Amino acid sequence: MKRINITLVSLFIVLFLCLPFTLAAQKEVARDGVYVAYANGIVKDTKTGLEWAVGPDKDTNWEEAKSWVQNLNLDGGGWRMPTTDELEGLYNSGAGSRNMTPLLKTSGWVVWSGETRGSSDARDFSFDFGRGTRGWNARHGSGHGRAFAVRSRSDG
Repeated sequence: MKRINITLVSLFIVLFLCLPFTLAAQKEVARDGVYVAYANGIVKDTKTGLEWAVGPDKDTNWEEAKSWVQNLNLDGGGWRMPTTDELEGLYNSGAGSRNMTPLLKTSGWVVWSGETRGSSDARDFSFDFGRGTRGWNARHGSGHGRAFAVRSRSDG
């Protein structure tokens, strides 16, 4: 019985200490139509249910973007690189300064997708928010795209 009480007390302490951080992470800080921004940096599309995270606001090549996404452990993880269809779903001509919700804070126009073509030295899809078009870009070399991460959560 004493062991059960200690376990319950320990559980209570952990929950008590972690609860404020969990609630703060889910605190809504802004809205823009169907998009909701949270204090932890996640932007949720309430229409599709997709959650978005924006990487460092600097030019990267595809490999750097992929590495950033793979190492992202924000709010429990489960992140991946978006498809071009998902990126195109963010495109809204005239919205914000980059034809997308301003809640996704980036100064870049091109965002890498996780879609690839060919061998490891081939090219990868990206989406150009300036033109509203998909395109193939070189995987290696100097970067000119941004890293976005996306996930779908069933617990909403």
